[in-house]
Amino acid sequence: MGTADLHIHSTYSDDGTVTVRGVLKQAASVGLDVIAICDHDEIRGSLEARELASSYGLEAIPAVEITAWEGHILALFIEQLIPADLTLVETLLRIRDLGGIAIAPHPVNPLPKSLPLHALEYALAHERARQVLKGIEMYNMGHEIFTRQVKQLASELPLARIGSSDSHIHWTIGSGRTGFEGHTVDDLRAAIENRTTIPIPAPYSFSLRPIINWMGMVLLRRFGYVSDNPDPEKPMLIRRMALAR
Repeated sequence: MGTADLHIHSTYSDDGTVTVRGVLKQAASVGLDVIAICDHDEIRGSLEARELASSYGLEAIPAVEITAWEGHILALFIEQLIPADLTLVETLLRIRDLGGIAIAPHPVNPLPKSLPLHALEYALAHERARQVLKGIEMYNMGHEIFTRQVKQLASELPLARIGSSDSHIHWTIGSGRTGFEGHTVDDLRAAIENRTTIPIPAPYSFSLRPIINWMGMVLLRRFGYVSDNPDPEKPMLIRRMALAR
């Protein structure tokens, strides 16, 4: 069985803290087969990752996290950027025209810009839009209350069940992942289309640690400290400052 993390942010996102090479290095170190860098309304990171991924023994999907009017939606297998602030249905139709598929990230979640249930139901009732909306994140960074809610929701919707990290810092990459038969991008897409994916949760419960770590790194990034060579054996602040010199 292969594994994928389909929701990772790089420094192409304003709130990302790891370069594309850093993402690929960490993804390889935790044994992932496929990744998707889904930066906020920005596709360059995922296209860069696709070009570099084979050097790390991985495959990368061109992707983006689009800000639709109702909330965020992950677009996979597209190579052009879709404008933000369109309606969810219009966004899904644009993804369809580009040959892609979509996954609902952190739905019905208190996180900003999470899709509400009524938006998902409306999209699935739309004849063409439902051909594009293929998956729902069941696991996202170990949010236990969120997971219980989405498990119930996922059992009622005709969507593949996805596990993702939504990682903005290097050490959470792969903390939530999706299992699938095979190991390639094509195998993964087939599994999503056929709803045979297996969501794999993070091996730990949600805590404030990743949030505090991420906030500190975002502040450092504003002063130009960015790493593409993360070293988990050293404290984060010392490592990044040393590499920036």
